[in-house]
Amino acid sequence: MNIYLTDYRTASTTQTEMMEDIPYPQRVHWFADTYKNAQSGLVYAPHKLADKVLDPELLADLRERDGKTAFILASGNAHFAGVHNKTGIDNKLTYDYKFLALSLTQVYAGRIAQMCGARDMVITDASACASSLKVMMNVRELFMLYGFDRVIVLTLEDAVSNPVLKFFGESKACLTKDQEDQGILPSAFDDHNFGFNIGQGAALAVFENAKYARNSKAQLLGAYTAAEESTNAIGQREDGQGFVRAAAGALQTANISSSDIQVVKTHGTGTKSNNQSEKAALQQIFHREFLATSYKQRIGHTMGASGLLETCLLLDDMRNGIIPGIPNRTRRDEVFLSNDLIIGGTGHNILSLAAGMGNVYSAAIFRTL
Repeated sequence: MNIYLTDYRTASTTQTEMMEDIPYPQRVHWFADTYKNAQSGLVYAPHKLADKVLDPELLADLRERDGKTAFILASGNAHFAGVHNKTGIDNKLTYDYKFLALSLTQVYAGRIAQMCGARDMVITDASACASSLKVMMNVRELFMLYGFDRVIVLTLEDAVSNPVLKFFGESKACLTKDQEDQGILPSAFDDHNFGFNIGQGAALAVFENAKYARNSKAQLLGAYTAAEESTNAIGQREDGQGFVRAAAGALQTANISSSDIQVVKTHGTGTKSNNQSEKAALQQIFHREFLATSYKQRIGHTMGASGLLETCLLLDDMRNGIIPGIPNRTRRDEVFLSNDLIIGGTGHNILSLAAGMGNVYSAAIFRTL
């Protein structure tokens, strides 16, 4: 069965702002307007972020489409992070949302599903930063095993919030102002620059079967989610076993081999552990030269939204004839691209990778159309 990506909307920003009034000052990619009036308790920042991709015209069109339709909210967590000021921090990100039921992702999913005309199934996923790629496996299952005609995926997470910034700053998982002052810039697979900033981002994607697909942007060929043999649920094996298993499963379900892949959208956090793990994995998966890029250095780490959002951005870039290089590389690299690469035509296969805390590794394969 052929599954097509027929519509998508994305929200992300390359612009950054230094957050000084938090315990671990750091630069973030964010939409300041999502926090406008949040301190009233009547406005919820994640919902305002979702509004940036919930295109009213598209939603109205979806409500009119026939066919068995499911809705998936890939939110990374079961509860958006910034709803309460449990950090003791008082700043422009601080607020208490008064309608707690709507901060539960399943409740919010039910509300948005009705707006999309998805009346046959509502699902949420909390697979941390792998969430939006992990649900690609669910998308395939709904089509192939349960006869769905359409699956709508909304993905976002409450990334730029006090609890998230405190956690990542304290654990030194993201770049902080101290590191920036030392001259470190966000990058991946580099010998000098490394890491990422946190970012707000969202994507809405519509998948349909051949009966309903019109003006398709890409085809979803395969997807798989795996774990690795590890005693550390928030760490990564140096040999990249989780990435290897996820990619192998995606290739098997797509019924293609690694030699059929033209470009890899890496998880690409740029942390030293992920650089080693993902690079080792790709060297095992491919027995030849390959092309790889990363988006987190451009738009920040959008957490649960990152896998699908970054894939949509890559589809846009490839439609415009380029595979973007990884920012802030300090040496020329034609594998983990240090510069933009011109590419033409369609029919290119993309391997997208993601990893999430809790030992979750996801891979999906898309073909450009």
